[in-house]
Amino acid sequence: MKPSVNAAYLFLIAVWSTTALGIKWGVQGLPFTLALASRFVLAAVLMLGWLAWRRQSLPLAAPYRRAYWIAGLATACSMCCSFWAAQAVSSGLIAIIFGLSPLATAIFASRWLGNQLDRREWLAIALGLAGLLIIFARQLHWQADGGWRLLALCVAMALQSGAAVLLKRFASGLSPWLVNAGALQIAALTTLLFWLLAGAPWVSHWPWRTAVALIYLAAVGSVLGFSLYYWLIRECRPMSVALIALITPASSLWLGHALNAETLQSHELIGTACIMLGLAVHVWASRREMPTNQPS
Repeated sequence: MKPSVNAAYLFLIAVWSTTALGIKWGVQGLPFTLALASRFVLAAVLMLGWLAWRRQSLPLAAPYRRAYWIAGLATACSMCCSFWAAQAVSSGLIAIIFGLSPLATAIFASRWLGNQLDRREWLAIALGLAGLLIIFARQLHWQADGGWRLLALCVAMALQSGAAVLLKRFASGLSPWLVNAGALQIAALTTLLFWLLAGAPWVSHWPWRTAVALIYLAAVGSVLGFSLYYWLIRECRPMSVALIALITPASSLWLGHALNAETLQSHELIGTACIMLGLAVHVWASRREMPTNQPS
């Protein structure tokens, strides 16, 4: 991969590795619809401020409008499903479901882009999923209504995967920053609608840690993170980007070990090794199939 693609890939892994903690803190003391709407409204305002600083306007040409709706609706609906499900489903199960993103992306890409995976890429996916199962096998449980929440997580994962492939098809020549700016406006309006439909719940006191987490999710997760995500979709194969979903659960464990003195168990080390082996297989397969001057 190109150095710029490598840097963006690593930065996005770092951002998504910390997003789970940000979401957990961001909903503490707040109804989840209020936290969700606050995140995207703030992100939309920040993106509009960035456009004003650059003296740019939001393009309204048909290709951009289509990209705004694809990315904005998929992001808002996916995050709403994830926030709702996270109230009762373990973090391990969430990691497993989103670890299916490469499979869903491969299915969508084969139908909409004509991309087919060879045996080495299927092996890479299998190794990554095996690693996630090894790491989180002890956390695979849910409450009585977990079936519906599990379905919501599957919908969230499918929306994210499908949108990535559609953006690869319809937004390849567009600016990822401008696509994100428009998508965040759609996401802000959609999550505000979700909040209103939930009865517009409000709290008079916002815990400081909750406020800081939502600011982080808006500025770093949504403004920077999603912009780089859309750029990677433009530059790389959707499957390569989807593999981030296999990396971030394991990287979150290692961050907890490095920054919070959390103990790593042997099964977590074995699972991480499986994920890294799967990624190595994917990189090897991609380099054998693509010209050397193209990102994998």
